[in-house]
Amino acid sequence: MDRIANWLNRNSLYIALITAWVAMCGSLYFSEVRGYVPCVLCWYQRILMYPLALVIAIGLLRRDWNLPYYVLPFSLIGLGVSTYHYLLEKTDLFAGSAACRQGVSCTTQWINWFGFVTIPFLALTAFLIITVMSVIALVNREPVAEDEEGDALRMPWLPVGGLIVAVLAVFAALFISGTQDPQVAAASTNPFPTLSLTPVAISADAAAHGEQIYLQSCAACHGLDGMGVENLGNQLRASEFLASNSDEQLLAMIRAGRELNDPANTSGLVMPPSGGRPDLSDADILAIIQYLRAE
Repeated sequence: MDRIANWLNRNSLYIALITAWVAMCGSLYFSEVRGYVPCVLCWYQRILMYPLALVIAIGLLRRDWNLPYYVLPFSLIGLGVSTYHYLLEKTDLFAGSAACRQGVSCTTQWINWFGFVTIPFLALTAFLIITVMSVIALVNREPVAEDEEGDALRMPWLPVGGLIVAVLAVFAALFISGTQDPQVAAASTNPFPTLSLTPVAISADAAAHGEQIYLQSCAACHGLDGMGVENLGNQLRASEFLASNSDEQLLAMIRAGRELNDPANTSGLVMPPSGGRPDLSDADILAIIQYLRAE
């Protein structure tokens, strides 16, 4: 145990370095390869994480024992933002939040691994690791200008550069393997013509329920009126897509979502399974469909 503790004490900031670079490259993979559009809170977390990738690397190269002091303000604020974002996704504690009034909703769950691992959860974990490793380094006054024998470390760039190159190599492989065929899913913000559809009569209660869920879950991408948002979500109301599919087909499609390489994806953007709301029941989604079909 002492050997493990000593190793951790000496390498805590290298662990922080790897974490920062993995978090940065991972966020770019999600947005640039998988097509998951960042929300406002995601951008705040990127603003706090990306500088850490360079700050930690430069601090280690300079063997600056003040490095934890530079890192902790970013990581602690990032930890707070990520925690807030995750609670916003998974609980009703901030149901009246004014976050993400424009663009992608902050409650959109692009991934939901094991029922609890979302992108904010991954960011929270990264900020937590960086914070803990910085505190350990601060307590042990790492990094130091000299090693245990008193000789100056001659090549600090070797471990720093090696770790960065290793992370970049892994994500380069992921980027190359995950890049979509450019001929698939050509971008188009409103590919369907507006049709003259016969209005569907639904009860006032059903319409109100469907409208409420639509505004909470879909309006950020598809517009408050269902007529689409440029460069974000296609038109739904009075569209050929809505008219040419049954309620059951639409329900199945919404449940499955649309990946970038899906031939039926005409927006050039990913639609997450269940619209990023895995908590919605089939009845909730059908209520949204009926609301969009109504006059």
